[in-house]
Amino acid sequence: MASSVLHPTKIPLRFRGDGGFRILMVSDIHGGVGYNREKTVAALRALLEAEHPDLVVLGGDTAGPGVIHIENASQLRGMLDGLTAPMEEAGIPWCHVFGNHDDNYGLPNGEAEAVYESYPHCLSEAGPEELSGVGNYVLPVYSADGSTLLLNIFALDSHSGMRDWAERWGVDPSLRVLEPDVGDRSDYDTVNMDQVLWYYETSRAIEREQGRKVPAVLFMHIPPPEMHEASKHRCDVHLRGIQWEDVACSSLNSGLFRACLERGDVKGIFFGHDHLNDFDVTYMGIRMAYDASLSYHACQINELRGGRVIDFRSSDPAAFTTRTAKIADIMGHAGDSVE
Repeated sequence: MASSVLHPTKIPLRFRGDGGFRILMVSDIHGGVGYNREKTVAALRALLEAEHPDLVVLGGDTAGPGVIHIENASQLRGMLDGLTAPMEEAGIPWCHVFGNHDDNYGLPNGEAEAVYESYPHCLSEAGPEELSGVGNYVLPVYSADGSTLLLNIFALDSHSGMRDWAERWGVDPSLRVLEPDVGDRSDYDTVNMDQVLWYYETSRAIEREQGRKVPAVLFMHIPPPEMHEASKHRCDVHLRGIQWEDVACSSLNSGLFRACLERGDVKGIFFGHDHLNDFDVTYMGIRMAYDASLSYHACQINELRGGRVIDFRSSDPAAFTTRTAKIADIMGHAGDSVE
């Protein structure tokens, strides 16, 4: 049952007949010309065969940086033809968000978006033209019979660096953002204020149309500053998993986390970006979690390579469960890194 806010997706997303719906998130593949396609695709295929997701989310930095990168649409299509083959062949819907490295070598995200959307099972959308970034959208998930909206999946572009942000909004780029006392928060951007307002108003409109709040989760590439704060209070937030590097986020807070708290629909925020973290926390009732990385080329080690699985039940979509899925556990030594 489509609404005027939530238009039909290319492929309808529905809970299975057994009442379940599973998302697999993988990010930071850092592919491009010369990347180890065979190894990466084999790892992704192994994850799909082990987890049987109903939706796959590519969580940003699918391309670049460094020697291995993407410079034009033809190169991107060549990479995506291989990378998305496991989903396309199995008929599994997938979507993506952009990371801070996807457009580093000359291919604007706006042009890249058209390549992504050309794949039959890709549900990504460019989003409203007036918003900052590319790929701000919401995917509705309905009951097995398609009659009832049970879950919303928000996707937001968390951009690249603070210099780009300053240029976008006319802020003097020479103004210095204060360095944090702890952690790695400095030059990274985050979801901008206009995107926060779009999420807030879209959430309100959905509630008005449905006559109730609809549980939601949100995907972006760069973690919000609240993840940095939460990581300093490990016991209070029930931190689970591995943290082998500081949280790398923006030093300026967009208010996204507070907006999610005030709206009360977003129950989980998921991101990539930090390759050596796969931990999750629960802060003020919102679950926040990394998915580690699926890269074979960029600051990754065998113990962390993999993705994040999120399981929902139609009886209570807000009470999802989540865990990491490790390539080492699925493939053994076949999933080891290429040195």
